Amino acid sequence: MTTPRIESLRKMLAANPKNAMAHYGLANEYWKLSDYAAVVRHLTAYLEASDDQGAGYRLLGQAHQQLGDREAARAAWRQGQQAAERHGHPTMAAEIGELIANLE
Repeated sequence: MTTPRIESLRKMLAANPKNAMAHYGLANEYWKLSDYAAVVRHLTAYLEASDDQGAGYRLLGQAHQQLGDREAARAAWRQGQQAAERHGHPTMAAEIGELIANLE
């Protein structure tokens, strides 16, 4: 399934395949459609091109969790926790820490 927003973001990505924000936007749109494999694919591309502050890693971990990959979820969340701390977001770091603890 596709939406006008997805089509618009795909066009942006076709014009510039390294457009980090287009990848992030697509990941969020695919999350709404429960297409977790697409979420992982686009967030991975986003994270390769962007210095994420934690939110991208949090969503990546959630997508991995939905796909049943607990280890990948844990790894993404640990990276997100570190990114949040590095960028001065202690509340986000604590929230991600709770996700990790609840996975145990």
